[in-house]
Amino acid sequence: MSDDWIRVRKIRAYGYHGIFPEERILGQIFEADVELRVDLTRPAQSDDPADTIDYVDVYRVVERLLTGPPQNLLESLAGQIAEVLLQTYPALYVIIRIRKPGNTVSGQVGTMEVELHRERPA
Repeated sequence: MSDDWIRVRKIRAYGYHGIFPEERILGQIFEADVELRVDLTRPAQSDDPADTIDYVDVYRVVERLLTGPPQNLLESLAGQIAEVLLQTYPALYVIIRIRKPGNTVSGQVGTMEVELHRERPA
């Protein structure tokens, strides 16, 4: 099996996820990185866009979920993104990172982030 990846990083969108009332009312910016493990042998040889995954489409799917119905947990949001990507594309494995760059913790914390790894069910 190949060890090829398609990555779309720093997808930014405004959403209303979180457990605190102010997060649900005011919202905030969320960032996502997605990595899709996929065999890129064919598109590497053919140079045909039809043989690969459309990066812009991946961006749109993730943006729709980041701006969609609020989730309490970043873990749940990341899980939804992973599930949709695995159902939509021929990826064998996905890695999802979701960040809150403007976190609600008092103190010196740059960002809150979760990372989730999922593989295509057999």
